[in-house]
Amino acid sequence: MSKNSATTINIRALPTAVRNAFVITYLPGPDGSKHTVSKYGDMIWDFRPLFPHAARGKADKFILWERAPASWRASLKGALHAFMMFARPGGISLEPATLPKRFVTLNAFAKWCDAQGIGNFASVSPFDVVRYIEKLRSEGNYDRTIGNHVSLLRRVYEMREYLNDCFSAQAARELSSKALGPLWEPEADEARRTELIPLPEAAALFSASLKVLEDASRVLALRDALEDDWNAQQVEVGRQHWGASVKHPEVRKAGFEDVYAFESRLNDIRTAAYIVLAQSTGCRVHELGDARVGCVYDKVEDGIRYYWLKSSTRKIGDGPVKWLAPEVAQQAAKILEWHSAPLRKIVCEQLKLSQAAYCALPPHDERRAELALEILELERNVDRLFLSLTAGNQVSSTATYAHNKQLNAFAKRMGIQLSSRLHTHRFRRTYAVIVVRLNKGVRVDLITLRHHFKHSSLLMTEWYAGLSDADLELLELLEEENDIFDMALVEDWLEPGARLAGGLGAKIKAYAGKHHEPIVFKSRKEFLEVVRDGMKIRGTGHSWCLAENDDCGGQGLFEAFRCGDCGNSVIDENQLPIWECIRAQQLELLEMDDIGPGGRTKALAALKRADAVLDGLLEPESEEVPQ
Repeated sequence: MSKNSATTINIRALPTAVRNAFVITYLPGPDGSKHTVSKYGDMIWDFRPLFPHAARGKADKFILWERAPASWRASLKGALHAFMMFARPGGISLEPATLPKRFVTLNAFAKWCDAQGIGNFASVSPFDVVRYIEKLRSEGNYDRTIGNHVSLLRRVYEMREYLNDCFSAQAARELSSKALGPLWEPEADEARRTELIPLPEAAALFSASLKVLEDASRVLALRDALEDDWNAQQVEVGRQHWGASVKHPEVRKAGFEDVYAFESRLNDIRTAAYIVLAQSTGCRVHELGDARVGCVYDKVEDGIRYYWLKSSTRKIGDGPVKWLAPEVAQQAAKILEWHSAPLRKIVCEQLKLSQAAYCALPPHDERRAELALEILELERNVDRLFLSLTAGNQVSSTATYAHNKQLNAFAKRMGIQLSSRLHTHRFRRTYAVIVVRLNKGVRVDLITLRHHFKHSSLLMTEWYAGLSDADLELLELLEEENDIFDMALVEDWLEPGARLAGGLGAKIKAYAGKHHEPIVFKSRKEFLEVVRDGMKIRGTGHSWCLAENDDCGGQGLFEAFRCGDCGNSVIDENQLPIWECIRAQQLELLEMDDIGPGGRTKALAALKRADAVLDGLLEPESEEVPQ
């Protein structure tokens, strides 16, 4: 019985034949009739009707019971069915779409037990539980991974009233938090956050992607011209002969070494678009996978043009979401529409054939169920932008593993040396770091991206905070990275050898030289948190501004010398090159004979402030000042 049924029945006491007949998944056909997709007793549980997620391969949508030890299949089926149908005490039931992954976790436990001669949950001893957890640790699994295993095994015991086979109370006690102790320390877990793409590598990837997209029109026009030529000649010549006599010479003429290089560039266009969209919006892979024709649109608010990417999210509930995006995201989406057009055409043609085949079959023909599934999947893909062609000439949403493979191949073809392998989720945290750094005004090696991030400022955060349907988790990630950035910044300021300027910078420097870390703090991190507490650190590009109410009204953004001795400013070595340029600009002004007495007085004052700042940051060589 599927979760979307009207009633929920505990099937543990039912006869085997009746239990095996219970429907796990079904779907309505185009004519509204319902078709059974998988039953409890089947060797395959097919969750495709309940799995609209993009970027997921077929393996994520099925449970293949032949992969489970034979003695454990009944126990695992009962557990997963209960997980789907019933809420745990004080909790909720599991979404059906998550069950294939839960099966992998439970099946790993079942396989280990089977190798030990243990045939079901009831036969697992407390010592067996301890041994299994130690086995997971010995394999080098992250504590969070071990925690997920333990949580799922604990759920088995919590659902015992719905199961014919379950852990004993003694074995379940070994799965309790008291017996296990803390599985991970918060500080240690911080170090296991999704790995950041180093900013120079992110810059290289983004710049290379822009170059590929700029050349995409030429490549796609050639692809379309070759396809038109083939469609006109295929009756008279074979594909292989046509490729050698027509396609190969044409791609060589276009500057490609061979057909393989040309096909690789076509793949690179899709990958380049993914990099631009992921790095400029912070979207997850399945959210970009569900991007469709016309997904990026613009809207003028208060005289400013904003760009929005609309898609769907499956992370917390299903539904439409929009993300603030730069203009380049719209350009990437338009290229993707062109790139995916032939595949979307195939989807449309296949959809018409499947619908016709479905209608031609008698109402009770079993083949209608599989056709209904084909139609459902084709309808999901009909206007998606990230599509791939399988070996069987079937079009599907580009799976995550395919994106990951192409990302690394793209970097290799572009000559970008990576410190570690790319995967899609790394772009989400990298986006947050980029936005925070650009907000702070730190000079990073992302000039191209900075140009396109026209709204990467506090304005972006304000927009996210004001939108009920925005990606709130992404906003939290931005705030987390902001905290991490500020903590690292304050820690640098408190170092004994730190060189600081600005009015507040001088006070911090004096504090760090005269005071010691109070013994009431458990750690340096706790001390730094207290020091930073309540401060809002904003970057101006040439200083750090910590003003709250009594400030310059933003004039320091345009007249940098105002920040030189401001009591709310800190200037550190990050801004050293900026102040060297400010000083050089004043010297250049003073050499001019048309700035007038007022201009000369202002330039001298700015030069004096710049010299004072540089004195705090380094020991500059003396330089003659024009009088």
